[in-house]
This record gives sequence, C-alpha cells and structure tokens, in this order.
Amino acid sequence: MKKQSYPYGKHVINSDLTSHHLTEKWIREKQFLKYEKAQLLLGKKSRKRNRLYCFDYKPEGCCVVMKVSEISRHYKLGRKIDLFLTGLFKDYNYKSYMGSLRLQRAGVDTIKPIAYWTFRATWWNRKSYLLYQKVEGEITVTELCGYILQSDVANKDALIKSIAVRCADLVNEIHAANIRHDDPHGGNILTDLNRQNIDTLDVKDIATARFTLIDNDRCTFSRSPYKILKRFFDLKCLARFRVGEVPQKELLHLYLKDDYRTYWWHVLNFWNSGGFNIVKRINLLKSAK
Repeated sequence: MKKQSYPYGKHVINSDLTSHHLTEKWIREKQFLKYEKAQLLLGKKSRKRNRLYCFDYKPEGCCVVMKVSEISRHYKLGRKIDLFLTGLFKDYNYKSYMGSLRLQRAGVDTIKPIAYWTFRATWWNRKSYLLYQKVEGEITVTELCGYILQSDVANKDALIKSIAVRCADLVNEIHAANIRHDDPHGGNILTDLNRQNIDTLDVKDIATARFTLIDNDRCTFSRSPYKILKRFFDLKCLARFRVGEVPQKELLHLYLKDDYRTYWWHVLNFWNSGGFNIVKRINLLKSAK
C-alpha cells in the first residue's frame, strides 16, 4: 500500500473501507483541522507530543480517535532538533497504521485504522495524523489489575492469573502473525470489562472478555525460516510485557507454555539488560551501581 501525495503532505487510506473516497476528500480539504479542539481532547491519554481527539466521524458513521503528533513548542531546542531529524526517517503514526492493518487482517483484536496522513503548516511544523475507530471499553489491563487488588473480591490471585493468560495468548497471536509489538504492557491492552462490576468479577468473565491491543506505533514485521531465531527476537517483546504484579518469569511460562526451557529465561534477561544496544546496557549498569 503506497502513500499518496497531496498539496500539503502524504496520506494513505484503508482500502477496506466503503467510505474511502469520502475520507480522501475529508483529508484533501483539510477538514481534520476543524476537530483539533480542546473540548474534543482526551486529556487522560494525551501528552505534549501526541494528542488524541475523539469525535463522531460521519463518513464511517462511528466514533473515532484522531492521534496528532508534532514537535511541541514547549520542548527545548536540542529536543526539537532531535525529534525533527528522527521524524525524517521514522513516523510512528505510519508504523501504527501499517501495524494495526496487518494485525487486524491476521485476526488479532486491535484498533481499526481508517487513515494516516501528514500536514505541514510550515517547513518546521510538520504534523502526523492517525485516524482509527474508537475501541469500546476504556479500562486497560493495568487499571483492571489495580481495581481488582483494591476490591473486596475473594479470588484476586486467580483473576489476575486469568488476565495474564489472556494477555500472553494475545502476544502469541501477534508473533504468529510475524509482527513484534515491542511494547505490549498492560497499559496498551484495553478490556471491555466494566469497572462497576469488579466486586462480582469471575474467571469466566475474563475468559469471555475482549482484550484489544492499542498503541501499535513500535510494530515491526519479521519473518525467519528458523523457529529458534524467530523466538529469540520475539522475546524482545517480553522485555516490556507486564501484567499487574505477576512475576516476569511466570509471564514467560504462560507465553511459552510447554516450550519453556531455562535458556529462554536467559535470553529474556539479555533483552532486559539492553540486548544489542551497548549504550543502553552501559546506562543500566551505571544505574545499578
């Protein structure tokens, strides 16, 4: 799928949509600028560099989220230059669009991407956009585990273990699709469970709940003819895999199941300590002293 150019930037639209031409018109006419309003901002999720706007999108007839990334004017000059140079070679919104599209087509429960585009108001001020259908359910796995621990429910350990199993299965689905998420922690997995029903939550509820992967902006595509080599690099994802307070070694067991071997734990520790990134390994050693 190629990015198409238009007078102010580039764009790519999900060809599976019936509203493809309407969405293209919406982008070309810069109608998206009308929705960058403070009252539509998702303050809980938005940061300096990435802001999320939620609104009803008429061409698709659904509620959507528009993620806008730009270099914040609040950053120091050095940080601005660093982000500007990085943006010349890497666009996380585009990676998220392509990653989400491929995950969805592989049957992984993730966000439904609608379009990606860029807009350059000035030579310096370049914005990157990602439009996707809003996911029903605003409780992340991290929040869900926190609510369970604070609740009066009796089987807390069993519930959190059940959540960890679902999340480990989701990561397995990602890797089976020859994709690495690189950041599959509990804050990047949404559930449709209701916060109000935590005190009556049961393991069966978790088994039938929806677990949706979000924030796919670090997705990479990988394919190796050697299973052991593929798993070696897939375990890089596990370095960021967290579910509540479940020990990382237990998560590795849930992920590998019957394929667990002690050497895979050593491989995971290799990625935890920085992997092939020498600078990161040195910094981790310094911080440990």
